Amino acid sequence: MPPIHSSARVYSLPFVLRTYDFWVLYITNNWIWRCSTRTVLLPFYQKHIGESAHLDVGVGTGYLPANSIERLAKTKNVTLLDLNPDTLEASEARIRGAGYKGVIDKVNQSAFDPLPQSLREKFDSISTFYMLHCLPGSFPLKASSVVANLAAGLTPGGVLYGSTVLGKGVQHNWAGRILMRLYNRAGTFSNYDDGVEDLENALKEHFEDVEVTQLGVVALFVARRPRSI
Repeated sequence: MPPIHSSARVYSLPFVLRTYDFWVLYITNNWIWRCSTRTVLLPFYQKHIGESAHLDVGVGTGYLPANSIERLAKTKNVTLLDLNPDTLEASEARIRGAGYKGVIDKVNQSAFDPLPQSLREKFDSISTFYMLHCLPGSFPLKASSVVANLAAGLTPGGVLYGSTVLGKGVQHNWAGRILMRLYNRAGTFSNYDDGVEDLENALKEHFEDVEVTQLGVVALFVARRPRSI
């Protein structure tokens, strides 16, 4: 098992997984990051799910795929990639419990590590929601490293998409400033220097077609047409 960074280790605490949906996906997203899970993130996640194989990176509690079963059911395979084995198990169980009948594979590794050869050019969609702001380092370097690895997993017509909380060039409200300070000090976030332009540049380094939008303090991104690896 690979060593677990503090940003992923926190999800091994039972109360974190039990309270994540309420605290992060409801309270924090609606009123602190100001980017609704129900009306923004979930429809965005569902919109770009591929027709054959989908890779979800940084799986959290599995909320997004489990609430996208009607759309996800069209895929033959869902692969979950995360550094924390506890989140992989919890997400797989949640997706199965929601009714997914296809193949579910789990990959226990860091997003900073290259994808296994068996996953190269396999997926027509790869999602990574709320992971980049947890990774150590800052944009554009950490984003470029992860994006390069994930781009290698896409089919030529595939799409990489996701979301991340920004720290640079945005106006956090008072609650957001408190959470940013607490999370960055604890090591669960590392995003003080994560700006939307740096994210866009990192994506453009590896993709020919890039769209980045901002809602509240969250960047939503879609990248297509991977450049040659």
